[in-house]
Order: sequence, then C-alpha cells, then structure tokens
Amino acid sequence: MHRLVKKIVLALIICAGLSPDNISAQTAPLERSLLWKISGNGLPAPSYLYGTIHMICGNDFRMADKIRNAFDQTSQLVLEIDMFDPSIAAQMEKALVADTPLTARLTPQRYALMDSLLQQQTGISLHLFDNYKLVALTSLLGRLSYTCDSLKVYEAEFKEMAVAKNITVNSLETLEEQMGYFYKAFPDDSILTQLTALDLKTMRTETVQMVQYYRTEELEQVYKSVTEEKGMSKEALYWLLETRNANWVKRMPAMMKAHSTFFAVGAGHLAGDKGLIRLLRANGYTVTPVLH
Repeated sequence: MHRLVKKIVLALIICAGLSPDNISAQTAPLERSLLWKISGNGLPAPSYLYGTIHMICGNDFRMADKIRNAFDQTSQLVLEIDMFDPSIAAQMEKALVADTPLTARLTPQRYALMDSLLQQQTGISLHLFDNYKLVALTSLLGRLSYTCDSLKVYEAEFKEMAVAKNITVNSLETLEEQMGYFYKAFPDDSILTQLTALDLKTMRTETVQMVQYYRTEELEQVYKSVTEEKGMSKEALYWLLETRNANWVKRMPAMMKAHSTFFAVGAGHLAGDKGLIRLLRANGYTVTPVLH
C-alpha cells in the first residue's frame, strides 16, 4: 500500500494543472505553440512560459531545441510547486489521510457498489483507499488513462536541467494552497459520481488524442480536450483554473523582474479568456509564441 500511495502522491501533484476553463467562441484562437516569450512592461529581460502535459509516455516525450534554447536564456525555473522536493511528497502523503475511514463515510450498500465498479474498470479495490481522501483516486485514474509502463514528466526534466545549470527553482503556490483547491474541487460525492460513470477504455482513447494534439503543439485543442464538461464540474474549473491563474498572474511580475524566468505549468493554464497568456497581455506584457 505504501508504494501505491507514493505513486498516487506524485500523480496527484503533477496532475494539478490539467483542469482549465471553457474556451469562449468569440476569442480568436492562439497560435500553435506551447512556448511563449514574455517581454515589455518594464522587464529587464524576457521570460518564458511553457505549457506541460505533466505525464506522457516515454516514446512520446520530446524536448524541442527551442525549449532548451529558451531555458538556457533564463536564470530561474518556476513550477506550480516543486513536486520533487522530498519534503513536499511527505507532506502530501500526510495530507491525503482522511479523518474518518471511507467505510464510515459511505453506507455499506454504496461502498459495495463503488468497490465493484472500481474493480471492474481497474482491477483495484476501493479498500486500498479506505483511510485516504478520495481525491487520491482521481490521480490514480489519471495514471491509468495511459497504457504504457513508463511515463516521463516534463517538470522532472526541467528540474534536472535547473540543477545542472545551478539556477534557482521556485514555485507559484504552496502545497497547502494547491491541496486546498483540490479538496474544494473534488469532494467525495463528486468523485464517487465520476466513478459511477467511469469508462476506462474511453478515457484511454481520449488521452491518446490529447497527446497527439500536444505533440503537434495545438494548444487550443489540448485546452478543449481537458475542459469537457463531462470530466469536470464548474466548481472544479473555478477552483483549479480561474482562481489559480488569477493568483499566479499577480505573483509572476516580481519573479520576472528579479530573474529572467522559465515558467513551466500545465498547458491547460495557458489558453482561454482567463488563461495566463491573455491575463498577462491584459496586464501590459507582450506575450508572443516561440515557433522555432
């Protein structure tokens, strides 16, 4: 169980960015790029914003030259949180422990139904989550939407690059903030409702399509893939995208003034009327796609 929880902890942290808002039909689409240059508005040097997919099969992982070139021009890496700090993982594992066992939170009939549904789709028993908050289950399902054995994490690659370059690694939010948004976005009832309608085969098909959009840098299509209403409630969209983007865009200016910064956050946070690209532009910055 301990090894499973460790995997869930990492998946939960890195999945935090895949939860954006709906695209307005009246908004002109953004150019096809996952990498954006931020300049102007008094910045002493440009910074860069890159949209990650968080998890991707190893044979689909790519790190284009333009990304490495942009990274080499910066002196600070900023992630959503530094998910690879050992203290963060330990704190997350502790935060996932529930005050009341799941067997006491559900009626015996509902518990048996949910356990049956989960085992049918994943082969995993709900009993493994009895002492944990069900938000951990969402990350496990996200991991199971990939069929490959080995996954790569863009944030891990960037962290290694930062260590090799001996530059600062910072974050846009604290673990406490991030977990607070997850708990508001995914109360037990909403997770159990999603489990009732779970179709792992369909999830895997949709993930394959979303990865294809990502590899061809179709930012708007990636955005649409992760914003379908069937996968997330309006409340979850509000807490996981709108609120966090608004917080981040207030914190980014000071970081960019102090250091030329490479921001690496979930690609879903970039597009949309309330995405980081348009929010930064509204605050006076020039944000342009890096195409080559």
